[in-house]
Amino acid sequence: MGKKYLSRVGSLIRYHITRLLLESSNDERLRQVNITDVVVNRDTTRAEVFYSLLGSAEERVEVQAALDKAAGWLRSELAPVLRLRNLPQLVFAFDPSLIQGERIEALLSQLQADGVLSPDASSSVGAPSRSVADALVKSVDDGDDDEWDDDDEWDDDAEDAADDWDEDGDDGDDDDDAGTDSSA
Repeated sequence: MGKKYLSRVGSLIRYHITRLLLESSNDERLRQVNITDVVVNRDTTRAEVFYSLLGSAEERVEVQAALDKAAGWLRSELAPVLRLRNLPQLVFAFDPSLIQGERIEALLSQLQADGVLSPDASSSVGAPSRSVADALVKSVDDGDDDEWDDDDEWDDDAEDAADDWDEDGDDGDDDDDAGTDSSA
């Protein structure tokens, strides 16, 4: 199967599982689960459903057990909606990305509170400062004259400039086009 098809099947499974957990589940623990991604294998016989949950390790163990128990119910609910030849087995796996993001946010807040990081720096995390970006550009510059100028125009050697651009508006060769018909 193509990657685009598998991605669409994964997106559909993700949508419907999220909807089922929020609207049709009787277990309150399952309503707190956030489905982050679904990866379907090539023959659509298995789908890894990645979920995230903010809570303790004990809560994650309980939710994992509840999801494993609900996998058959979810699969039977997905069957009429998806109408696939092979309805995939649902395998649930914990995705720690939300917890890691929460941890990074806490560390940034702590650095701001300690005065190590300025308050506006957290919004530009990952973007280099202007002086760092300028230093990177200068280190890449090899001193060749055939580069872009500061005003975004091609800066070629002055003696070759007439050869680079066709200012006549003709077809690009230097032959006289007056006697030729370009529609033939």
